[in-house]
Amino acid sequence: MSRSGTSVGTVVRWDEQAHGAVLEVPGLAGDVWADAAVVDTADGTLRAGQVVSVEWAEEPQHGRPFRALRVQRREDLQATPGA
Repeated sequence: MSRSGTSVGTVVRWDEQAHGAVLEVPGLAGDVWADAAVVDTADGTLRAGQVVSVEWAEEPQHGRPFRALRVQRREDLQATPGA
């Protein structure tokens, strides 16, 4: 049975060609792929360093062990560089 959950993570990078982002979520052994379609923003994009809430599932996508089901920006939190 695959795992799933909701966590706070950080955008590692936005991949314009693949129309999605790589997210780092503490406690997960691997990155999360977030397709632009699941990003809850007006333009469907994110930028490196943004803090996000991510609903995720342990289902490989784009070479990552997890995929995002829903992503929202968290303007109330800031990333800690190098953490």
